[in-house]
Amino acid sequence: MQRHSAPKDKTQNWWKWGFLALVALLVIGLITLGVKATGTTKIDSTATPATATTNINVTLNKKQVNALADYYVNKSLKGQSVKYSFQVTDHAILTGSTKVLGANVNFVLLLKPTVLSSGDVQLKAEKLSVGSLPVPVSFVMNYVAKNYPLPNWVSMDSHKKIATLHLTAIGNGKKLSYAAKKIDMSGAGKFVFQARIPD
Repeated sequence: MQRHSAPKDKTQNWWKWGFLALVALLVIGLITLGVKATGTTKIDSTATPATATTNINVTLNKKQVNALADYYVNKSLKGQSVKYSFQVTDHAILTGSTKVLGANVNFVLLLKPTVLSSGDVQLKAEKLSVGSLPVPVSFVMNYVAKNYPLPNWVSMDSHKKIATLHLTAIGNGKKLSYAAKKIDMSGAGKFVFQARIPD
């Protein structure tokens, strides 16, 4: 007498392979997200410093610097869906929103400004607040560099945790630009800039 084995359940095999394919896609997705989020981003300024100029020194306090920052940030964000702000208090502060695992999370990045010999300003990231989430500073700077519309006179190096404001390159050498001479963050603040008018 010949025995007949029961036919294999093909439906069960499809579910098994479908499940394995889904797991593989999730793993690949998480690895890709991790690599992109932690990778180094370096954005260079595309602006050109002015050459021959007539220079006028201008002294500002924190309130006036914040008004100037608002003007340039709002100008760069015109027509954009994302928003961020830059303010000067006891620190230079960048605030905005980022997505972490699909949820919008607000962040506050504290930066220490330094005047460079060129007249540009370097901002070194010192502290990051993202609620109670332990998110690295470089992750947020990387996200900002890749997803936020930065002015062409701002460059960012997420690996070194540095943003540079190329004030001397505002206007691409054809319009009014600036150079930083002194930054004093104490009290009302004293910020000495040189307004450079192209000849």
